[in-house]
Amino acid sequence: MSPQMTESLNDHERLSRARRRRARRMLTQLRADEREVFLEELAHQVSPTIDLFLYALLAGLLIGLGFRFDQRAILVAGALLAPRMAPVAGLALAAVSGSPRFFLQMLAALTVAVVFLTLAAGLSGGLYAESEPSLIMTAGHTKLNLIDLGLLLVGATLMAVGLAREEHIPALPSAAVAYELALPLGLAGIGLVLGNPDLWQRALLTFGLHLTWAVVAGLVTLTILGFRPLTGNSHSLAAAMVLMGLVALFSVAGMGASVVASIPTPTPTPTFTPTPTATATATKTPTNTPTATATPTATPTHTSTVTSTPTPPSAVVIGTGDQGAMLRDAPGGTIIGFLAEADLLLIIGDPEEVDGDTWWQVRTAEGKEGWIVGGILATVTPTPSVTPTFLITSSPTP
Repeated sequence: MSPQMTESLNDHERLSRARRRRARRMLTQLRADEREVFLEELAHQVSPTIDLFLYALLAGLLIGLGFRFDQRAILVAGALLAPRMAPVAGLALAAVSGSPRFFLQMLAALTVAVVFLTLAAGLSGGLYAESEPSLIMTAGHTKLNLIDLGLLLVGATLMAVGLAREEHIPALPSAAVAYELALPLGLAGIGLVLGNPDLWQRALLTFGLHLTWAVVAGLVTLTILGFRPLTGNSHSLAAAMVLMGLVALFSVAGMGASVVASIPTPTPTPTFTPTPTATATATKTPTNTPTATATPTATPTHTSTVTSTPTPPSAVVIGTGDQGAMLRDAPGGTIIGFLAEADLLLIIGDPEEVDGDTWWQVRTAEGKEGWIVGGILATVTPTPSVTPTFLITSSPTP
């Protein structure tokens, strides 16, 4: 290789590095061809590989196990093992650069990864599961939570900054975004396997809302950093309008249920203890019996009479580990309320067997009726109180 050729290659390499530095600082001042080269380099950084789908499967397995055994540490490990959220940054990059084709490529790759993660989490967390995930574990990932939303926006913003400035996806912000996207997906898979439409629908809604906000946060960040479409503002504006429309749609649907999801902490309510009452009547029966002797006698007779009004049998919630239980509108149906440990209930119907579980129809202290699985109920047998009644019979003689 001649010295002139070596010098030419070195000059080209220095020029490329200089262009990248210039692009990071003043992207809007680049020529069209320079900007196109820089955007192609960024697109290559976020393009999916086989690792995306492999790590999606592994993360789904861990997330499913975390919900199955109620272990927050396993959930965090699943989020850390999740693939880089490059497709999320790629969607923002495609939208801001006005490339519908690249946008569809990123969306397709993300969809496949979502299916893999959901399927793996559903099988590991819901298949042959004896019970559903605890309310404390699921509440923060099935509704809009301001803390989780803030973590998501910070992570998506830092991902976009890292992509624009350093040409790679930072690991920690990517893990934060993965935590907010993968855990609702895992719950959706578990809800599908368990046949709980309320759970998987709320989880999918949360995932859609989080994904949309993450893409919008990345789009806004890239726009602030100087990214613009190569062929004018029309494509970028249209993409931004579509994304904002999705945000509005998901926000309206999500906020219709709850604006801020808090961990349910059932508060024990005053309960009543039914006590059977004994109704007794004292009677005096004078009897005039003529006898040959003139000795008056009074014979006290001790009798016990109990009159009780039949009441429905009582039961108490036990064995939930202070996590509470769910009240449903039908055996295995939709959740209509929550019960705390040691809540007193009245059994108002005969048991029913559904999918191998025994369900009881109960009424709460507030008068709310529903169904609860029999494995967490213990019946209470009231002891009637007996009030003795003395019956005095007097037999006067003349």
